[in-house]
Amino acid sequence: ERYRPFLTMIREWRHLKMLKRSGRGHDPTGVHGTKPGECAVLCPACPLPGINLPSNWCLAPPHSA
Repeated sequence: ERYRPFLTMIREWRHLKMLKRSGRGHDPTGVHGTKPGECAVLCPACPLPGINLPSNWCLAPPHSA
């Protein structure tokens, strides 16, 4: 039965690739210094104040949404 070890290897590979893509290999604290959410990718479609919303977005009338 090689299926279970294969799935374990795939899970480890995905974890390493995620850490590599988020730049954790060059951090002095290494992988153990990674806090929850540091490898998350920001959604470009989600409204984020200061990034993809105008500064006066909260003053807009509700019907203009």
